Amino acid sequence: MKGSRMGICHSGAGRLLVLISLVAVVAACTTTPSPLTPEQLAASAKGDRADMFQGGEPLTAPLTVSEAIARALKHNLDRRAKMREEALALNQTDLDRWDMLPKLVGNGAFTSRSEPNATRSRGLTTQTTSTSEPTYSADRDNYTADLSLSWNVLDFGVSYFTARQNADRALIATERKRKAMHTLIQEVRYAFWRAAAHQELQGEVDQAVADARTALERAKAVEQENLRAPVEALRYRKTLLETLRQLTAVQQELSTAKIELAALINLPPGMPLALAVPKELKVPAWTLTLERMEELAFLNNPDLREQGYLTRISIDDTRKAILKLLPGITLSGSRNYDHNSFLMDNHWYEAGAKLSWNLINLISGPDAIAYAETNEDVVKARRLALRMAVLAQVHISERQYHNAVSQYQQSDELFGVDKRLFELSEAKTANDAQGILERVAGRASAIASALRRFQSYAQVEQAFAKAQASVGEDLLPDNVASHDLPALSGTVARRLAAWGSPQEPAVVPTTGPRRLAAWGSAQATTAQSTAVGDVAPPAPAARLAAAEASVPPPSPVRPAAPPPVVATQPVDPVQQELERMMAHVRTLVGESGSSALRK
Repeated sequence: MKGSRMGICHSGAGRLLVLISLVAVVAACTTTPSPLTPEQLAASAKGDRADMFQGGEPLTAPLTVSEAIARALKHNLDRRAKMREEALALNQTDLDRWDMLPKLVGNGAFTSRSEPNATRSRGLTTQTTSTSEPTYSADRDNYTADLSLSWNVLDFGVSYFTARQNADRALIATERKRKAMHTLIQEVRYAFWRAAAHQELQGEVDQAVADARTALERAKAVEQENLRAPVEALRYRKTLLETLRQLTAVQQELSTAKIELAALINLPPGMPLALAVPKELKVPAWTLTLERMEELAFLNNPDLREQGYLTRISIDDTRKAILKLLPGITLSGSRNYDHNSFLMDNHWYEAGAKLSWNLINLISGPDAIAYAETNEDVVKARRLALRMAVLAQVHISERQYHNAVSQYQQSDELFGVDKRLFELSEAKTANDAQGILERVAGRASAIASALRRFQSYAQVEQAFAKAQASVGEDLLPDNVASHDLPALSGTVARRLAAWGSPQEPAVVPTTGPRRLAAWGSAQATTAQSTAVGDVAPPAPAARLAAAEASVPPPSPVRPAAPPPVVATQPVDPVQQELERMMAHVRTLVGESGSSALRK
């Protein structure tokens, strides 16, 4: 009776197990894709938006260049991702330490049989089965447990080289973070000065657009009243419309600058952003020679360092391939327990040693070693190609810096001429339509030159940062005293000052940041820096100042004629060009402003 009840119990347990298995199979087969609902997407977007700007310090003062870089280094989302990748790689090295330790495994098992494991004996020679009562020596329900310690010497060697490779991958993550920081600094410096152009010129652009629209309305009235010939009136309107198009293009060019800067420093794009534009535009001087730049690039460039770590990883791959050809020795020891009531001792210790050798590895080993060695050759070829690319990058960045400085100096000279022309045209107070056109076109040309000047300076800053990145020079030291924003901004400011301090400073006084009329109060002069090298300097500012000084102030009603050239004074080509431009300003100034803006 007891055996019958136990049999029924075990039969019910078997049916339950089959039922559970059937339900699991049906559930696995009925799984279908479940797309995100609009509510889930909205909740995710709301949470991510809060996380994007979490921890950002509010702006309490106009933003400086150093603070913009500090905010980007601390809050930029791309840089945060690179830092997380570095932390993940470092955590992997911590995990690899445990892989080299012996394996300590605890096991526990339970078995249950519906019937006893009963057996009969059979004779070896006669093959006659015993007719005595069957016997069994194991319980139908049994528990076993063990705690074993094992250590495979071959696995230890492979784990050791894997840990070394992962340590090199952590260093690769560090170099990629450095490269991301170099790129971020370049983008911030370029975006800051484009945003500075927007802040400094936006008021003048709006005023010029308003003047152009007013002049256009007057031109329409003149055309409707037939006060001018139709062809002349249409040409006049065409020139005004072209000038208005140029000013609109300037507005569009400047409209996105602050949005780009806000994205780099992780501020909401629509947030008002005031910049602290310096009173002087200092051209940072690059004093390193090409030979020294090449040496520093081969030592510090993050791309080359990454290839060096990849070379070590490939060498360890070869060593692992050789190591797998050896036999594996496993040493083990365990403490065991068996609940079987028929055993004399339910607890005991075990110790053993095991030698295993995968003979297939002996056959495939040469191919594996050949593959690893080929991988070493590939990595070396890539390293050599990258060294050549970095070498070219060093020369290109050095040349781009000098070209950018030359372009800035020429833009500054051209801005001085356009600014002077605007002052002369604004001094004419005649109310005739042609005089209005001259003033509007002169203002547009001066604004275009000012914009080009800011853009040229932004390119100088970007080229300087590229040159620093090519030689692997980091803006921040390895250890920063504090990572709060004011301290970080102060560290960045000191490093920028140290970077941009030449032996002979190349300082260009900036124009007044408020009105174009105030720009004439101090003529911008450019001191030729020794760091420019073989770049030819533009015409000296003294010659331009002398040419401008020779032109007397214009009459408030009608323009004054240029004074005759003194016979004892040599003819200055700059003065001749200025006189020629003044003689044809009524017909050519609009076209010159258009072409200047398009450039």
